[in-house]
Amino acid sequence: MNAGINASEQAMAKWNEFKMKKKLAAIVFKIAKVGGAEQVVLEKEFPKEGFKQDHLIEFLPKDESRFIFIDFDYENDDGIRVYKIISILYCPANAKAAKKMVYSTTFTSLNSQLGGGISAEMQCDGPSELSREHLLKKFKK
Repeated sequence: MNAGINASEQAMAKWNEFKMKKKLAAIVFKIAKVGGAEQVVLEKEFPKEGFKQDHLIEFLPKDESRFIFIDFDYENDDGIRVYKIISILYCPANAKAAKKMVYSTTFTSLNSQLGGGISAEMQCDGPSELSREHLLKKFKK
């Protein structure tokens, strides 16, 4: 199912920069009205320099959904550095149900619109699921 909400040109440009230039640690998109129509737009970008997961967690609203993309890197058990772009549907437990539904139905189509480069997708229901420790447990396999 698709809510008919597409990524703005600005969001697409930021996605391509994020994916290709590797200078950003994370980007956050939200759904907003632009010229009378709802679109996915850039809300915040986090440069790699000095980035900590806590910066992202502190930024996120406690009661609204968002789309988050993290350029996540870690060392696997063989000592090899692994890089993954993780697409996250952030739907905190106390967000309004109707808004959660719109974000949920837009998530898959947004990932398709972005045209590749996503290594993993996940949904999280609160800030604790965005901690580096949680992501390592989930993806370090």
